[in-house]
Amino acid sequence: MSISRYVIVPPEHKSYGSIPAEELIPIMMKHINAEYYVALLSAAGFYGASHQKPMVFQVVTNKRIKHSLKFGQVQIKLIYKKALANLPIKDFVVSSGYLKVATPELIAIDLLKFPKHAGGMNNIATVLSELIESIDVQKLIELAEHVGECYQLQRLGYIIEKIDVMDDDIKRTIIDVLAEYVSSHVKSYAPLSSSISKIGHPRCRKWRIIENTDFESDL
Repeated sequence: MSISRYVIVPPEHKSYGSIPAEELIPIMMKHINAEYYVALLSAAGFYGASHQKPMVFQVVTNKRIKHSLKFGQVQIKLIYKKALANLPIKDFVVSSGYLKVATPELIAIDLLKFPKHAGGMNNIATVLSELIESIDVQKLIELAEHVGECYQLQRLGYIIEKIDVMDDDIKRTIIDVLAEYVSSHVKSYAPLSSSISKIGHPRCRKWRIIENTDFESDL
């Protein structure tokens, strides 16, 4: 699919060569008739998790568009996901309309679904340490069940237990709920990283995790 890359730039954004990404996205997605939501590191910034702000604006869409788009100094990375129906999205008001942004729970799941786009395990741990206060653990479980990715709860529980956060009470609540869920619903072990061999690595019984990679938060 090709996208016209001409956009009217108001005088206040002339030096930038484009209107900001958050204003451009609603216009562009309406133009190509695509479902979308702002995702991953870009979405995390809307909830205060901005330590790992990406160089490109990350958007998940149901349209296959191979290359990143550039409008002046604005770079947009479009990430394909086939099914976007009934995913939890929050509307943020921008000057061009409403911007659809992933909820904290969807961000958490997507960070582990698209680890390369998230910058790897260290980045994921850092974002989660900032995002954790915005996560509703019951909504997180419901979402994982809805999208058929309950193994992500194992990974999230394992990571969250090991990172430092501002609010230890929230961390403990999330860990306790996820640990109970894993104990009562999960039998299979999942690798912490799906891109690394599962053979010959230690296992964490509590989270049913194969510890095939390491990570460290930057915070």
